[in-house]
Amino acid sequence: MQAEVKTATGRHRFTKKNILDFLYPGGAEEKAGQSLPKETIKTEVKEPKKKEKVEEVPVVEPVEVEPEEEEEVEVEVPAPVEKVKEKEAPVEEEPIDWLAKFREAAKKFDEENAKRVEASSKEPVMEERETFASITEQEPVLPKSQLFFYRSRLGGLKDIAQNIDKSSRNSGLDYAFTMNAGLSLFKAIKPFSLLHVYVKSKDKDFFERILMLTPSDENNAQLCIMTNDDKDLYASSEELHGLFVAEKSRLLADIRKHGDSELIEEAESIL
Repeated sequence: MQAEVKTATGRHRFTKKNILDFLYPGGAEEKAGQSLPKETIKTEVKEPKKKEKVEEVPVVEPVEVEPEEEEEVEVEVPAPVEKVKEKEAPVEEEPIDWLAKFREAAKKFDEENAKRVEASSKEPVMEERETFASITEQEPVLPKSQLFFYRSRLGGLKDIAQNIDKSSRNSGLDYAFTMNAGLSLFKAIKPFSLLHVYVKSKDKDFFERILMLTPSDENNAQLCIMTNDDKDLYASSEELHGLFVAEKSRLLADIRKHGDSELIEEAESIL
């Protein structure tokens, strides 16, 4: 290719025409059938980044630790201690003045007897009285009781009665006065010299020992123990003046069975 222009420095300067003639030596006809050369597209190719080397960390496998077996320790539990309730001491009531009661009963008996004599002298009164046999036939059948007669070294009837009550309360035993002793607790009566008391059969030996009793005949006895195991007898007893007495129906039945006509009449008027 020849340059039409030459520079002062001696270099050739090519024109557009020189370039076209060089590229298309056939002329403009060849140029019309061909397309211009495409410009070379410069593409940048990115180099792949180098992978960083990762250090491998060794995997530590978990170690199973077997738990130590706990030793069972046996603890001795002390047995519960039952509290023993202290037995309350019975309250001692004022002692009964038996001598005063006997004197009062004797005085009242004399006064009533004087009134009866005075009334009978003015106008005789006819009274219909049932015989003792007819009365006993009407009474309900009571459990049979055994009678034991004694004398005591404690002293008189007052001391014996108070000791029966005191020892019974302290020991949790049952008792009930009857006959003259029981009737005197309801109302003052004429003096008497023999106490009658109900106790259970199993308790007879206890009272013999605690009251310092010695067997005696009925005429000289101070105390008559009547053994009876009927629970209703003691459950239905009444407390009068600090002493227990059999219920009225049983008391009256005992007097009708063992008492004289005068005591029976007095009991019927009181009960």
